Amino acid sequence: MAKNKKNNNKKLLLTIAIISLAVVVLVFAFVYKNKQISGENAAIDVVKIVGDVHKMYVNKASYWQLSTKSFFGNDILTKYRYKGNQLINTLGKPILIGRGESGDVIMPGEKSFDVVYTDLTAEECVSVAAYRFEQPENLGLLQITIMNDEESQTFEWGAEDHRLPISRVEAKSFCSSNAKVVWTFE
Repeated sequence: MAKNKKNNNKKLLLTIAIISLAVVVLVFAFVYKNKQISGENAAIDVVKIVGDVHKMYVNKASYWQLSTKSFFGNDILTKYRYKGNQLINTLGKPILIGRGESGDVIMPGEKSFDVVYTDLTAEECVSVAAYRFEQPENLGLLQITIMNDEESQTFEWGAEDHRLPISRVEAKSFCSSNAKVVWTFE
């Protein structure tokens, strides 16, 4: 009788351990999936911004005076998220629009502009940098630059070494905490 009780206790403990392990695995899978979805949504924000910039400048010869600040006075941007005075993406990180990593105002004659995500974790950087846009040629994507505290690397169509689209493995080798991703569009 005591032996049966011991076996039943062992079975009960084993069942509890298996159920606990399954719960932990499901929680980790859920968290990972949500992070992946957030990264995809942040990359999709880029597509929306580019579409809106193209609409704003469709009848203009260049992107002159385009900057993050010029977006604030535009009704088309009411659908975006803001934190204080800053345009933010789905990850809650700042978005800069304009020229270069600082989103400077674009000067007359400039035929391209940048969308910049700043303050990214290494994982967020990989997720957005390696995102595969459905029709990058329709967006006018020229290049993507990954910047970290030590270096930067630009990926371009047809380049010998670092070409678009960026693989997750390539992105991981350049992404680090506090990274920036700069997309350049025409």
